Amino acid sequence: MWKRFAVLTVAVFVLALGLSGPAAAGNVDTFGIGAKATALGGAFAAYADDPFAAYYNPAGLTQIDSATFSVGSQFVKPKLRVYGYEVKGTVMGDLGPIDFNDRSSTLVVPHAGFAMPISDRFSAGVAVYVPYGLDIKWNDHPGMDNLGVYDSYHSWYMREVVTPTIAYKLSDCLSLGVGVSIGKSKSGVDRIIFAPGTSLNNQNVKTDLEDDVNWSANVGLLYRPYDNLSFGLTYRGRTETKFEGTTGLLNPTNSLTVQVPGVGPVTVPLSNTTVDAKMELDHPEQIQFGVRFLPFEQLSLEADIVWTHWSIIDGYSVEFDKPFLNAPALGPNNPAKTSEYFARNWNNTTSFRFGAEWQATDMITLRGSYFYDPSPIPDETMDLQWPDADKHTFALGLGLNFGNFSIDGVVQYLMVDSKRIIGGESETLNEAYASGGTHPKVSFSADGYLWSWGLTLNYKF
Repeated sequence: MWKRFAVLTVAVFVLALGLSGPAAAGNVDTFGIGAKATALGGAFAAYADDPFAAYYNPAGLTQIDSATFSVGSQFVKPKLRVYGYEVKGTVMGDLGPIDFNDRSSTLVVPHAGFAMPISDRFSAGVAVYVPYGLDIKWNDHPGMDNLGVYDSYHSWYMREVVTPTIAYKLSDCLSLGVGVSIGKSKSGVDRIIFAPGTSLNNQNVKTDLEDDVNWSANVGLLYRPYDNLSFGLTYRGRTETKFEGTTGLLNPTNSLTVQVPGVGPVTVPLSNTTVDAKMELDHPEQIQFGVRFLPFEQLSLEADIVWTHWSIIDGYSVEFDKPFLNAPALGPNNPAKTSEYFARNWNNTTSFRFGAEWQATDMITLRGSYFYDPSPIPDETMDLQWPDADKHTFALGLGLNFGNFSIDGVVQYLMVDSKRIIGGESETLNEAYASGGTHPKVSFSADGYLWSWGLTLNYKF
């Protein structure tokens, strides 16, 4: 049995390497891992009977009675809309208002896992998935096509993990599970420089960062006092990350031209148009508690509460190894920076999730869910790099059982609770236009929705 587990674990690791490249989610949190759990709105801590228990509740692996392999993908298509984007008080005067939409691609979020019993009390598994992610694209043309490019026209952030897990049945009613998520994170942003009166104006800047390896712990308890009632508790630990990479102009130059009042254009040497960069930005811990109740054999009801410690992200700095865009000849007007600080001040969130499953026949299972997910991002740090709002999410799912082989499918719809309105309070956005000693104010409103659909194939050996 151990030899069989080792061989299939290696297979999952190899599959993970093949799948990890395009992995990305659509926001600062996961929309679901595995079509079954996604169809239940992530209300899976007290259910957790497939290989993705490695994420939802590692203790759930003790429920798996035979070797099971699962593989699939979630496809995510966001639609974000910005209305009346206006910048008042810039060195060029007032800009806007204009409307624009995001141009994000359909994102692919793969997942795979294997789990099996090792003995009467021990079970083990391994899963690969994306616990956090974001990939948002906007029109990259500066000016009245999209004034937001000076903050960001493409931002991405993702963590991809492989999680080996072991679970132990302490008694007939109580199980304990522990897993270690070994991952790699990537982050970056493309934006345009707002520097009217200089040759740097409307130049493209790219920051591209990643860390070598990071890890976090997943710990879970599953208590099932009766056949029709179970409780699940999961702790997903904080992940410390240390990003390294570069920040630089996409079109490097060795000179800078500046319009000097009363003199005209002056050209001076420019150095360090690409610099090494580093950043520390941790992933937050989560606590999830769930209840599953079967009022009768064919129907199960799930309710979970998920708390996320987003407040650990109060801000972060991108540190440069040397002054970026250095023009010493300009003296006190030198645009060089040794770092960039991004205030965030995110808030902790609590999400309530509800799911239901009805086994219509031995072959067909129907699922549905709803959850409300408040945004961790306050108005004073809201920007286009991390667009988010309070959200309602609905899902419908279908399971088809063909004996040893089964298929789970899901369709998910997310809608913004109400328009997000920013009236000049976003320090992060205002800073993007603060050239020439001005103190501009950015205002706009935004909403959006998201469709996602997924499929997971399962095989029991």
